[in-house]
Amino acid sequence: MCGLRNSVRGNAWGTRMGWRKLSGADHSVVEVEGCLEQADCAAFSAFLAGAAAEAAAAGEELEIDLSGLQEISSHGLRALASAQRQWRRIVLTCPEGRVREILTISRMDSVFRIQAPSIAFIGPAKPSPRAADEAEGARGS
Repeated sequence: MCGLRNSVRGNAWGTRMGWRKLSGADHSVVEVEGCLEQADCAAFSAFLAGAAAEAAAAGEELEIDLSGLQEISSHGLRALASAQRQWRRIVLTCPEGRVREILTISRMDSVFRIQAPSIAFIGPAKPSPRAADEAEGARGS
């Protein structure tokens, strides 16, 4: 992830649930990984409240990257909604699979702006193995 600094971590990565905040020049990203269940929600909600307050103080947008989130409970939805009430400039990025389905069923997708991640936070694209093979074949000819 280019252009990021000031990583702040929640629960350790590699456990059932983890999160961290990365700050860039004009906005911050909270990355969420694992399964957001009731047991984790109080700590996650407090973390989000702090991240939202920091974003508000800096006049920044807060991006919450859900690409690593596999499951979300109603308590997790409540934590997201609470942060949204605190700071309206929150964007959810990359909800996939069941998380996207739960956001749709709960109609939370109408509460949040949902989009692809910011270009400034995306690394260079890697060619597919097939494209790499084709390029290698073209060079060998």
